[in-house]
Amino acid sequence: MLVLTSADRDGSLYPDALNLLGLALSMIGRPEDGLKAFDRALAGNPRYIEAHLNRAVVLQQLGDSEGAQQAFWTAEELGQPDASGFPVMVANRLANSHAALADEYREAGALGQAVEQYRAALALRPGFADIQYRLGRVLLEMGDHAAADRALAQALELRPGWLDGMLLRGMAMYLQGDLDGAAALWDDASARHPGEARLEVYRSMLARRRAGQS
Repeated sequence: MLVLTSADRDGSLYPDALNLLGLALSMIGRPEDGLKAFDRALAGNPRYIEAHLNRAVVLQQLGDSEGAQQAFWTAEELGQPDASGFPVMVANRLANSHAALADEYREAGALGQAVEQYRAALALRPGFADIQYRLGRVLLEMGDHAAADRALAQALELRPGWLDGMLLRGMAMYLQGDLDGAAALWDDASARHPGEARLEVYRSMLARRRAGQS
């Protein structure tokens, strides 16, 4: 739990990690704090069945039978097939499995197969920003800068202000020759994340390229 609480200091934990944090807090006698963690997990992913179920158990422990029943009903409704044709938990698991396989292909240098698996994951869960980001990264590595830009734009639409996404999308713009777009995005990132050292490196690179064009 110490690892999770330390990682959560900047409030950037994903729903899966927040769900685990909620479980850990509940198990050590801090159910109210656990409930807050489940609520945050559900704010990030309202269709997270496990978090709804865990929340129901904690509410029952706290004596809120009505709230617990509502959480159970919500989890039951979400267990029905969604637009993917699978129950939510199954579709989530399949999407994450495709993404994990894509990561393996990328590490092995099989970038084309990695793209196929990331896209299979996103066909099931287009709203998973981290997979959109990973797709954009591998497309950038393949030299398909325009496609990378589109994937990273989608990642940032899902998760605005995400530093890594802003840095990488700026690089996709830079490599396409859209220097003004890259500059605007990196300036925005600097305003949101002051003191981020990587931004100075990127902006220096941009300044050198602009100087070379003048």
